[in-house]
Amino acid sequence: MVTGATGFIGSHAVEALLAAGHQVRLLARTPAKAAARFGPQGVADVDIVAGDMTDRAAVRAAVEGCDALLHSAAVVGVARGDLSATSSNLIGTKVVLKAGLEAGCDPILYTSSMATLYPPHEPMLTVDSPLGDPLSQYGRSKVEAERHVRALQAEGAPIVSFLIGGVFGPDQPQLDSAMAGIVAALSQTMVVPRGGVGVLDVRDLGALFVAALEPGRGPRRYMAGGRFLSWQDWTDLLAEVTGNPIRRLRLPASVIHLSGRAIDLAKRIRWFDYPLTYEAALFMTEAVPTDDRPTMTELGVERRPTAETLADSTRWLIEAGHLRPEHAPLLRV
Repeated sequence: MVTGATGFIGSHAVEALLAAGHQVRLLARTPAKAAARFGPQGVADVDIVAGDMTDRAAVRAAVEGCDALLHSAAVVGVARGDLSATSSNLIGTKVVLKAGLEAGCDPILYTSSMATLYPPHEPMLTVDSPLGDPLSQYGRSKVEAERHVRALQAEGAPIVSFLIGGVFGPDQPQLDSAMAGIVAALSQTMVVPRGGVGVLDVRDLGALFVAALEPGRGPRRYMAGGRFLSWQDWTDLLAEVTGNPIRRLRLPASVIHLSGRAIDLAKRIRWFDYPLTYEAALFMTEAVPTDDRPTMTELGVERRPTAETLADSTRWLIEAGHLRPEHAPLLRV
């Protein structure tokens, strides 16, 4: 059973599970949306149960008879400061994991976030790095959910958590900061501060989920932060694969931090939609590499080249109308 199947990570996970021969059941708040996502691919036999991750009865019905569970649903739209929305992350995680454990699912895969480890206090993050103290309500909700997950793991629950970084790739239902960054860099100007970003292909993440579906191994944690590139190297590689020279603006971290704080204050006076926040500025400038080697070795997944990930991401952005072909002259769409 999969939650969050209409999201970026969840939808690609479903595709990977089906390709590996698994039967899949989805828990979806809007079944029509799930059917539209998978119907065009000829996936007519996917079982869809209507319900929200906080709906105990719906979750129990969805997980009944399933051997394993992937919980990838999360509320992330928190820029308006809706505290009740992010509380769903903790409530939903508790409901879904409880139902999975009661149904005997083994393993239960859980999508955690690098946000739970920020701000970092180490030069490289591992699965044993201490939990952080995020500034946003979303980050705090994910930390609370992570604490709950770790408590269950300490009791021996067969929960397999993935600490996930920046996810890129084609077919994203709604652009997030990672993919929106490609759009901004190619169509406007790329701000190049210190720090960097982990690049994880969503298709490789799906392969990791499939490889982790091995029962009887108990609780585990995997780091999946992606290949780390400085912002300069990320911009250089994107320019190389697209043929776009990319206009660049090099700013000190202090300026980006001040901009984030100013935007946060302005949003309190009158709401407007803009992705930069003070916390996002910290993420952008203070990011450090992650040690993904144990994950890739144990699960036997070989990550595709980062250039391929950025090229495929950009091709899809053009096909979906987020970019124009002239923004990537070397990529034929």
